[in-house]
Amino acid sequence: MYTKVIAGIIAVIFSITAGATEPEAPPLSDRAMRVWTTTDGLPHNSVNHITQDSLGYLWIASWEGPVRFNGRSFELFSQATGLPDPGSLYVAENPFTKHLVSTGTRGGVSYFESSPTGGRWLPQPRVFDRVDYALFTSPNCTWYATINTGVIRECDGIRTQYAEPEGLPSAAVLELEQDLQGRVWVGTDEGAAYYDAELDAFRTLEELPNGYSFGIVATPDNHIYVSIDREIFVIDPAQLSVEKWPTLYPSTITELYQAPDETFWVGTHEHGLTTLTSAKPQMMSVTNGLPNNHILSIFMDRENTLWVGTHRGLVQFRQAQFHSHRAEDGLGYDYVRAIAQTADGAILVGGLGGVKQIRNETVLPLGTTSKVSSESILSFAIDRDERLYIGTFTNGLYIIENGKQIAHYNEMNGFPGNDVRGLLLASDGYLYAATSGGVLRSKINADGTLQRPSFFGADDGLPDEIIYAIHETRSGEILIGSMRGLSRLINGQIERIDVSSVSDAEFIFGFHENAAHIYVASDRGLLVYTKAKDTWQLFDDDNGLPTIKFFDVTRDHEGNLWLGSGRGLIYVAADDFDIALNDDDPATPLAHTFYDNHQGLASAQINTGGPPMLVAKNGDLWVATSRGIGHYIPEQSQFIRQTPPQPVIERVTADGRAISQNTYLDASTRRVEFKFVGLGYQYPESIRYRVQLAGYDKDWVEPTGSQLTVSYTELPPRAFIFQIQAAYPNGEWSDAATFTLHKLPTLWQRPSIWVAAGLALALLIAVALRLRVYTITRSKERLQRLVKEQTQTLQQLAHQDSLTKLANRRAFDELLRQKVAQHGGQQPLALILMDLDYFKEVNDRYLHTTGDQVLKRVAQIIKESARESDMIARWGGEEFAILLSGAHAASLEAICERIRIAIMQADLHDLVSNLSITSSFGGACYVPGETAANLIRRADKALYRAKHGGRNRTEIAQSEE
Repeated sequence: MYTKVIAGIIAVIFSITAGATEPEAPPLSDRAMRVWTTTDGLPHNSVNHITQDSLGYLWIASWEGPVRFNGRSFELFSQATGLPDPGSLYVAENPFTKHLVSTGTRGGVSYFESSPTGGRWLPQPRVFDRVDYALFTSPNCTWYATINTGVIRECDGIRTQYAEPEGLPSAAVLELEQDLQGRVWVGTDEGAAYYDAELDAFRTLEELPNGYSFGIVATPDNHIYVSIDREIFVIDPAQLSVEKWPTLYPSTITELYQAPDETFWVGTHEHGLTTLTSAKPQMMSVTNGLPNNHILSIFMDRENTLWVGTHRGLVQFRQAQFHSHRAEDGLGYDYVRAIAQTADGAILVGGLGGVKQIRNETVLPLGTTSKVSSESILSFAIDRDERLYIGTFTNGLYIIENGKQIAHYNEMNGFPGNDVRGLLLASDGYLYAATSGGVLRSKINADGTLQRPSFFGADDGLPDEIIYAIHETRSGEILIGSMRGLSRLINGQIERIDVSSVSDAEFIFGFHENAAHIYVASDRGLLVYTKAKDTWQLFDDDNGLPTIKFFDVTRDHEGNLWLGSGRGLIYVAADDFDIALNDDDPATPLAHTFYDNHQGLASAQINTGGPPMLVAKNGDLWVATSRGIGHYIPEQSQFIRQTPPQPVIERVTADGRAISQNTYLDASTRRVEFKFVGLGYQYPESIRYRVQLAGYDKDWVEPTGSQLTVSYTELPPRAFIFQIQAAYPNGEWSDAATFTLHKLPTLWQRPSIWVAAGLALALLIAVALRLRVYTITRSKERLQRLVKEQTQTLQQLAHQDSLTKLANRRAFDELLRQKVAQHGGQQPLALILMDLDYFKEVNDRYLHTTGDQVLKRVAQIIKESARESDMIARWGGEEFAILLSGAHAASLEAICERIRIAIMQADLHDLVSNLSITSSFGGACYVPGETAANLIRRADKALYRAKHGGRNRTEIAQSEE
């Protein structure tokens, strides 16, 4: 029976999809994609179903069995499940019992209970045959979809079977769903039906056709979406009316899923994935990155990451600052060197595999018969008539007009330098080309062709003939970047540009220019020429940049600075960079964001090229990398928010034996090991961790590298609480996961039994027994006291800054909310936010140990200037907050000034000679009726004015701000 059903399914699906054509243009192009297969540890490439449990683990139903995924590794459960066949078709968490449920190919059902000792599987009585789906309708009732015997309802251990005699269109059941009325819907290979409780039977709707119904979704707005073959139908459960969705899909729909954000996803048998739309579906398929077109499962996790199961692996689509178009996404090659944009907005991509264009996130061929489409490309230029000039690695220069090749120049026809690294169509009517043999200069004819060129080399004054970049300034000079420095071509003569006063840069890779400055990307940092002052500035690691070798530079439409390097992209906000440009200090710290493959780039290596970075007309940023072309959409990035990954303590062992919470360890225990992981799937390999064994560690400890275990040996006797926190790179720390254990003291007591008679010996035994009971009681009391003291210490630490001993931000925020909530307006209330000026320079010059001593000294100054009733907290880093009440609050500005002057005049010579510190203050008086958040905002805004008004000053917020 099973073989016949499967054969029938395959036959019908192939008959339906025969001759279908696959639509172009992918959805999901604004997300970063990643694929896991058996080569990455996935036990089987067919991903039958995906879910997430309440702890945050992803679970995958595979033919090898249920698989638990923590983002770093796959854990397969096969024989441990107790299923007749370990293969799993469906996994889900029962929302009532919180058991993870797995169903199998031979009717097996097994529950999983998680625990730090590894968890356990609880096999259940076997269902009649293969179970493809389970539906949990109440704490006592579960419905099972089988492939041969219809629907099985199990309530309080009693099972009832429903098949054709009970109204099912077919006994081959593919899907189950419950609507808001509590009605159960069933999808079969011959259509859909619903359960009528009064009749205790299933009924069909005449408006629904027969066919394969793999997808049924009950929506929050009380509708049922049912897929049958290639169509979708919308049912009103109240009226049982049916409306046909206007879209016909290119092949049988195998999965229908509504994400928590209410987006509908549609998976097909032969054409991949799309979203539910009334227009022609735009499919994501193997032509643009999917490993396989047959969609088996779709799921969106708590981080809004979309997971797709196929026959060739597990696919992740996540929101990220960048996404990439790679070889497997239709580009055909990975190593990209040049980018340009046509007048109609298409992005031209050139690299080791030729030229492609990207339109609406779809990779398309260039549309030319010229063999340049498969050459190794180094550079692009486009003239006013949309003629395309293309520089290659080994075959000179091509000119393409309306898709036709109108010219090809190389060493064979008088154009020396077959590798054309950069192209410039200059305002003087000449084409300039950067080559490995110097600078080529050729007059451009009216039809776009070129006249015989002249050439500038070392004999003409160039410091080196290997040229990387060429640029025409707004004043008409031609800037030349070579392997041995910077030059310019003016009035037909080569002149060296000396930047040795600020940098020893030699390799010049890229240029960018705006009205006030010229930016030069070099191997020793970013060089910036200020036109009005005729001066050069250098920005490198002295300014806090993570690398100093830059292959290109640009500023986007908002004026933000982007630097491309071999390790990733560096972003500096426009305001921050302009401040540094106008600061006389060459070591001014540059606040920046570093983007690498953690933020969605398939590769963090930005290449050299002509050019490798492009700000498109719509403001998007495109970058050439060693694994495709990266794409940054500013508007989208503003909405990406990352919550910290949830830390989980997976297993705790004592001398190799798994233990559970609140275990009392024997005094002879030598080694305790904690295994943990952060359940975050954005970029799990880069999650940071910090651990602390309270009662042993004095502070948090960050494990190195990819370490996911920590061990402790020879612990003293007392109570311990292990804590683990997780964070994404540059993100906030999560709440801590904890594990409590106790180690008992050594008892060197050996009871002696004397075999003798007599009252004296009996009395001695009684005394010994009482002493033993007394000792054990005292040990227990002592242990309980230690646990109580440790708990009190932890509570204090949770609200105290470990360095300054002031309240931390959490404690301050709680008190502020309480004060605002209780405030009746009778007494003044005020908030001060203060920030130490240029404190990063103190840390950089004198190390963090000195910086920590300065913070402690400043905390003491503030405490001496405040009353006992004032709340003082370390707000974070070098920021402090003070909450004033009563008459003290009415003197807000005077108090700020008193503290500011005290800090400025503080004698810090015992820390570092000639060291002085200034600070900026922002204050705000509470306005009745406003929230704590608004009070903080006004004070912070005032602090911002103080800092940007020159620092070392006080600003008071107005009540109407």
